[in-house]
Amino acid sequence: MKTLHHTLSIPLLVAGLLLTACNGGAATPAGNIPPVVVDDFAVSAEGRLLPLTYAQLSFSAGGKVAEVSVAEGDAVAQGDLIARLENSEALQAEVARAEAEVLSAQTALDDLNSGAALITAQAELAVANAREALDQAQRHLSGLKNPDVKYYQDRVKDAQGALATAQENTVVLDIGSLQASLQAANDGLKAAGDRLGAIQTAIDSCATCDPNRAVTVDGYPQTLSDAQDAYNSIANTARSLEIQLAQAQRGNADAVEVAQKQLDDAQKNLNAALGAPNAIKLQMAQATADLAAAALKDAEAKYGKVQSGLDPDQLALVEARLNTAKAARVAAQAAPARLELRAPFAGTVAALKVKVGEQASPGQPAATVADFSLWIVETDNLTEIEVVKIKEGQQATVVLDALPDVVLQGTVVAISSLFEEKRGDVTYTVKVALVEGHPLARWGMTAVVTFGR
Repeated sequence: MKTLHHTLSIPLLVAGLLLTACNGGAATPAGNIPPVVVDDFAVSAEGRLLPLTYAQLSFSAGGKVAEVSVAEGDAVAQGDLIARLENSEALQAEVARAEAEVLSAQTALDDLNSGAALITAQAELAVANAREALDQAQRHLSGLKNPDVKYYQDRVKDAQGALATAQENTVVLDIGSLQASLQAANDGLKAAGDRLGAIQTAIDSCATCDPNRAVTVDGYPQTLSDAQDAYNSIANTARSLEIQLAQAQRGNADAVEVAQKQLDDAQKNLNAALGAPNAIKLQMAQATADLAAAALKDAEAKYGKVQSGLDPDQLALVEARLNTAKAARVAAQAAPARLELRAPFAGTVAALKVKVGEQASPGQPAATVADFSLWIVETDNLTEIEVVKIKEGQQATVVLDALPDVVLQGTVVAISSLFEEKRGDVTYTVKVALVEGHPLARWGMTAVVTFGR
């Protein structure tokens, strides 16, 4: 909707004037006359009667008129519908679709922000797993390069003792108790192995340090030798329990077979430790360690990236979608207004030039709304000589040409600062607010204004 809006500003002093209209003599005829000096202190000029505020309305778009909600002379409040073109329902549907897209885009952005913490935690876990895999690969490689011969010799002795025990068939224990004891031994063996590996790693990481020094792990110090002895002791217990459990479950023959198998494995491992390292196994272990190191580096890089914030490219994409959706919503919300005429302020429908079913053109005047709560008389032919005798707040009398016997009281509320040239004279516009109107007063009536002292 396009609006040609005219407002006549009036100072508060007008409201304080309690003058009432009074009858006077015959008014000066309202012809096209220049201002005249009535006496040494009064100036008279011709003016025209205008409402306080008025606006000429037109549609921003063309189309068939679907609804006219008012008639000429009706009072309207600000925002009241005056007329509407067709297809407004379709445009409202577009608004709903645009709102849905904004909601969807906002949800996507919220999900991206809320998922950042989860992504960071996952990246941190990946770093921990990669570091553990590298430690295991390096320990395995170190064991292939520098095998602990004494350790394997002890395993052979332990296996030989376990085999002798099985052959003598001297162990008779409760299966349930054996299972519980074996589980406890295995748990202890794992803990001792982890502790032994941690101590070995600490010693290997410092080439200049004393390899026989005590290393603090889990709150108390221990040498590598002591940790190895503790591990061996628990391992012996676990193997013995395995044999005892096998004897109880399957009989001595099976237990002897298990003990023999353990001895064979222990002897095989000892022989491998005494001989030269297997080149293929060594290459595979080295490759595994290299891959683990590369995986750790990659995991740390990813963690560093997510730790510094969201993926900037992904964030920019989601934000661009949201901004586009908001712009589309603004456009969709503005579209229905182009098919409607609404009152820009409270007043009266002074003119209505559209009917239902008629074709309306954009920019063509369709309605006029005016505020007749106060009348303004505007004169624009006061010359530079007369205007200097007038000031805001000055009283004036107004006589309408149509009502020559009625004298209306008014107050000067505005004097223009910009001049115009008319018939060779420099003139200025002066506005006078009437204290009271008249039931027969009409927009556009001519009047003679006399400015008092």
